[in-house]
Amino acid sequence: MYRKPVLVFVVGCISLMVTAVMFDRELRKHDMAYRRFPMAGNSNSTIKAAKNTGLRLLNSSSSSNCSPRKNFVWIKVHKSGSSTTTPLFQKYAYIHNLTVMMPAHGGPILSWPIPPREGLYVKPRTGVYNALYQHSRYNKTWMEARFPPDTAYLAIIREPFSHFKSCFNYYHVSRVMKTKKTSHSTNPLQTFLKNPWPYKTEALSYGVRFDKTRNAQAFDLGYPLEKSGDLDWARRYIDQLEQDFLLVMILEHLEESIVLLRRLMCWELQDVILRSGTSNSRNYSFKHYQPSRTETETYRQYSAVDFMMFHRFNQSLWRKIRAQGDDFFGEVRHYRAVCAQVREFCRRREKSALLTIPSTRWNPRYTFDFNLCKSLGTSATAYRNKIWNQLGYGDKINIEMIYNVRQNHGSMLKQARQNSKERSIND
Repeated sequence: MYRKPVLVFVVGCISLMVTAVMFDRELRKHDMAYRRFPMAGNSNSTIKAAKNTGLRLLNSSSSSNCSPRKNFVWIKVHKSGSSTTTPLFQKYAYIHNLTVMMPAHGGPILSWPIPPREGLYVKPRTGVYNALYQHSRYNKTWMEARFPPDTAYLAIIREPFSHFKSCFNYYHVSRVMKTKKTSHSTNPLQTFLKNPWPYKTEALSYGVRFDKTRNAQAFDLGYPLEKSGDLDWARRYIDQLEQDFLLVMILEHLEESIVLLRRLMCWELQDVILRSGTSNSRNYSFKHYQPSRTETETYRQYSAVDFMMFHRFNQSLWRKIRAQGDDFFGEVRHYRAVCAQVREFCRRREKSALLTIPSTRWNPRYTFDFNLCKSLGTSATAYRNKIWNQLGYGDKINIEMIYNVRQNHGSMLKQARQNSKERSIND
């Protein structure tokens, strides 16, 4: 009396299993359809690029069962360690022959603070871009219309007060705002922090207001300066950023961030090796200045969105790290040791020597020659030219665009003041 229900049950289970297998296959097909976008060039150029990076021998395959993500947008947040980290993305794009979105003039800045107009960036021959790492401001609508749906959005930020000090020095804020040393203080930073608001550091570029001393990191991630005082709006915007970005790295936790990047992007250890822990590091009189409690609170109120954003993405970083499992910090230690080995190998400059990295649970066995050092030492300008030629982008357009804030900060401040006067008259 129970045979018929049992038979129905068994048939139902088999049917469900078959359906699940077919559904899984369809998901895999769908996923691969997004991953297999056409690349510029050919496989021979990819192999040649890999040899030029010094990889002589790869004795085993990675133990990872995921597929490398080759579509990415890297937002180079100014003065946040982007000069240190961007070479990782340049090298990866070159080795894998990715179609990079590049400015038509071939320079380091795609467009800032507005998206480039048609004709000011090179059109891809393949019909789709894989990568962007030139200086540009995050613009979700504009970028999503030009990059594949599975594009990984990535960025790096740093602790806001250290970022403020770096900007204050790099953009000559003391000179253009006349916050010079006084008889009471030899530190122009202290003069500024007594009361930042009257200094009016807002500047204007292409009709967009920005401020290199206030919420400048959030601005590079698309946040409008005009919303600096609306913290409810800021929370909603940061919520959206957290959904949009696969990873926002933290400069103060660079090695952990890079190992997490490697895992989330399913890249190899060799893809994320850094020859130097920091680059473009400048010394200045107040670099190591520790603010008083009052100064810290003053700047926290002045640049509240940057503090809010840093707190959120610092939490997000460690939440993602906790989800990686118990071996994460073992890989961080291994990564740190490998980078130290590479630096020592390159320091010796023995051009006939080989460097072997043994196989571990995180990487296959690598053997590198001295070309690795040349690859890691390649300048950003050289990489731009190499990738430009690799992709066959043709002649560059000789056009002058005013993007260099450091050189033009004073004139941009004057433009903002004039614009404010005109608006007040019209109002």
